[in-house]
Amino acid sequence: MAGTAIQPSLQTLRDLLIEEGRLISGVSNEVKKVERELKTIHCILMDADKWRDKHKTAILHDWMAELNDLASRAEDVLEKYMIEVASKRDGNLIKKVKRFSCILSECVKVHGVGKEIEAIRSSLTILTGRLQVMAPEASSSNSTEDHQHRLSRLTYGHQVEQHFVGMEKDITSLVALVKDQTRPNRVISIYGMGGLGKTTLARKIYQHKEVVRCYRARAWVCVTQQFQATTVLRQILKQLLPDVEKERINYRKMEHFELLETLHNFQMQKRCLVVIDDIWETNDWSQIYAAFPIMDPNCKVLLTTRNKKVAPQEYLYKLNCLNEDQGWELLREIAFPRVLVCHHADPETEQGSSGASHRTVPQMVQSPLEDIGRQMVQKCGYLPLAITVLGGILRKKQTTSEWQRVSEDVDLYLKRGDEKVKQVLDLSYNALPYYLKPCFLYLGCFPEDEEIHTERLYLLWMADGLISSKEKGRKETLRDVAERYLNELASRCMVQVRKHEYYTGRYNMYESCRLHDLMRDLCLLKGEEKGFLKLIDLRGQTKCDVASIGTASRLAIHRHGDADGYFNRGEEGKNLRSLLLLQKEWGRVLKIGSKDSVTDFNKLKRLRTLALEKGEFVLSNEVGKLIHLRYLSLFNSNVKELPLSIANLTYLQTLDLRTMLECIEVPNVICKMKRLKHLFLGRIEVIGECEDKLILDGLEELETLRDESHPSCVRFDDIPRLTNLRHLKTSVRGNAELSIIADQMSSENTQLREAHLEIFSSDEGSDNLSKMLMSPSLVTVKLLNVSVSTGFSLPRYQRGMCMNLVDFTLRDSVTIVADNFMGMLGTFPMLKTVELGLTRFHNGQMRCLATSFPQLKFLTLSHLYNLERWVVDEGAFPNLSSLRIEYCHKLEMIPDGLRFITTLQELTTQGMPRNFNDRLREMVNDQPGEDYHKVRHIPSISLMDLQW
Repeated sequence: MAGTAIQPSLQTLRDLLIEEGRLISGVSNEVKKVERELKTIHCILMDADKWRDKHKTAILHDWMAELNDLASRAEDVLEKYMIEVASKRDGNLIKKVKRFSCILSECVKVHGVGKEIEAIRSSLTILTGRLQVMAPEASSSNSTEDHQHRLSRLTYGHQVEQHFVGMEKDITSLVALVKDQTRPNRVISIYGMGGLGKTTLARKIYQHKEVVRCYRARAWVCVTQQFQATTVLRQILKQLLPDVEKERINYRKMEHFELLETLHNFQMQKRCLVVIDDIWETNDWSQIYAAFPIMDPNCKVLLTTRNKKVAPQEYLYKLNCLNEDQGWELLREIAFPRVLVCHHADPETEQGSSGASHRTVPQMVQSPLEDIGRQMVQKCGYLPLAITVLGGILRKKQTTSEWQRVSEDVDLYLKRGDEKVKQVLDLSYNALPYYLKPCFLYLGCFPEDEEIHTERLYLLWMADGLISSKEKGRKETLRDVAERYLNELASRCMVQVRKHEYYTGRYNMYESCRLHDLMRDLCLLKGEEKGFLKLIDLRGQTKCDVASIGTASRLAIHRHGDADGYFNRGEEGKNLRSLLLLQKEWGRVLKIGSKDSVTDFNKLKRLRTLALEKGEFVLSNEVGKLIHLRYLSLFNSNVKELPLSIANLTYLQTLDLRTMLECIEVPNVICKMKRLKHLFLGRIEVIGECEDKLILDGLEELETLRDESHPSCVRFDDIPRLTNLRHLKTSVRGNAELSIIADQMSSENTQLREAHLEIFSSDEGSDNLSKMLMSPSLVTVKLLNVSVSTGFSLPRYQRGMCMNLVDFTLRDSVTIVADNFMGMLGTFPMLKTVELGLTRFHNGQMRCLATSFPQLKFLTLSHLYNLERWVVDEGAFPNLSSLRIEYCHKLEMIPDGLRFITTLQELTTQGMPRNFNDRLREMVNDQPGEDYHKVRHIPSISLMDLQW
């Protein structure tokens, strides 16, 4: 936990002392000394979480608190200086002359900064010395304990599973893969989170009679985290070689290269299967990879791992959790090892003899006990290891009331019953690189079972200093590094990720993520142990327990209804870096920030993250005193106004004003937040200069502008000046605005990666529309109320047009005049969603050619008033999943080509004439509908007739 606790502090010190400190004349030498101390501490603590000496861990914890305090002092002195002094250096000559009288006081401030930095460096030097004394012997301490710990984790190929449920399909698939000598991939990697049963599954494959017949020599080796390449290779050779051969070559004395060569040559002569169980790192596999003749059909290697990237180029087989039926079957098998049927016993009064070799379980066990058991299986997250441990506990429980008590507190019983679940999950956590541990722990802030939006998560990580700027590659942003971190957590099976349903771009891999229930428990436990995170869930409470906050640096409060609490009336929360107040259900209005409110900003001066979400809040003017704030979110909240003092938040990186229900009044001062990188706008009313348009000029670091106001509240002339803009979402009205956006997207110097546009245009906008369609940044476009006197048509197709467009909407427009409109639309290679509505087609016909719409998944046709005939050629829509047809009253029938679209899962009609729907129904007057044969392969069909 040392590396976890220290990383944000180190990042803070780097950012402020190195980057800001160099701007302060006269203190650069002290800053360089601090930088050297930081590098030394950083190197020592990279492996600090592996120290198993509890005494040293306790000492280290105290030192981490001291270092955190140093980080806070650094923040205070440098950021205050930069705000109060450095900002005054900007301006014209007159301002500089006026500033002359302030030079003396500025010099005093510089001197004070220098003295404070010197004090910080002195403290760091002392800490470095202490760590250097401790570190050298840390690796060798407790070697006996480490050895015993490793022995307890070793697995063996000859072991027989006492309880085995499910995985029948997995076994069938893997046995076929292992036996298949024609596949190019000879290495099969079974991966998944700890406790899934990867070892159990591999052992079933290893012992399978068909596999035993297929391979003349087999070897099983368990690696664990204490990987030693020569030891692993010798163990494999020992099992594969005949006794005579082992004595002849004396493999025990071979060096690494000789072992690789001998093992490789032997496998070339005989069919061999090698199982390498519990391998953790890519580097481990690379050290022994050369021992296996991967291209030879006689050799097969089966790996089990929690890290998907151990052997990414090989065949990956993901193992998932059990389903509910399998989970209950496993629980029942362990809880009731021997069952005698008794028809008339009462489960509440039936008692077993302590000396009996079996228990008598009533047949009605499947009534009350099965329901409770299935609930417990769900609470275990369908994880086989947790279910197995719970089954062992329930074996001693005989009544419904006893099962109910266990069900009410499954987590507690799992902790009491067996350390194995915790130990298995701990291994996954301990194996994380030091930079991923705080990112993982931060996930504990979010409510249970919540799908965590990835963009929101990245911004929170960045605001808290968990993402290192040193990790940025060429042309990368911190957000890109954050996505890479999440990808690595997913590869290590620490977090479950969900890709975008219809869009996965180069810079936009995932839409959301979530934690397995037991992983979340681990996350909260580890986070609270070292003061990284405190979660308070006010379900069923009306007051916040202030005593429980302690020294936590991050606080997440999940508020329900009218739950309340003044958590920092005293000294509570003074060290907070993050405060997330998340509303689970609407309650009374909360006043935030002043002395008489829920929390007092005057006592939260170190706050970097403030999220007030899904509630009704009044934000006090004191928010302007949070000068260290990097992240302010009012997402899905109801806030009437933003105080003018937000102009003081010079270090703010993310501002989310996507409130709900009512408009929020926003002073026109956002342009003063020069470090703002991500701006999200909802329904806002701009107060101040430039009438009702928000000034963004000067925000040169802005990377994200998501303007969801309608019409746009942004002054469009400022957008070309946002030279660092990567992500743009806005609505465009009129040709002047359209021209600005088109020029921005087509500029050679643009940094834009994604553009999501709603366009309201007219005749003169066709040239600008062509420019935008040629831009690789265009991802979604909605053409609404397009007024074209001669009728609408797409620009002439050019190579590279709409190469990344995934979502196209044309609605409320005049007649589509081009006969080949759908043919042209169908050439856009990445389209996943198309919606056509309130539009007319020339000649009332629409044709989709073969090979058109190769990636399309969702198609909606709505209010196409004159559409009479729709033709779909065989081969069109090869990936279509959902088709929706609404209020196309003149459409005669469904196209015949739908019967060739085998991927179609859902067909919905709404407001269609009864005759049209009757043709699609399975039976009409005891006869199948005339077009039913076209749609009979679709699993879900919903038909709603037009109601006159």
